Amino acid sequence: MTFRALTMKDILTGLIKTIFFGAIIAIVGCHQGLNVKGGADGVGKSTTTAVVRSFILIIMMDCFITFVFYFLLNL
Repeated sequence: MTFRALTMKDILTGLIKTIFFGAIIAIVGCHQGLNVKGGADGVGKSTTTAVVRSFILIIMMDCFITFVFYFLLNL
């Protein structure tokens, strides 16, 4: 039943989104990790900051990619 509702557009957008989401997590994590100051306490704060920033950027990128695929490209 589920496979009948699944289209190629859904699979394609899902695969493309994962590439962008992974890049966001890697870039934000590396940036925060390389700029840690303050020892163990700084690592904890930097980790929290990286998670929050990644979460917000992923939501924004998800909205943007969905808009492009479903409204601009009309695939």
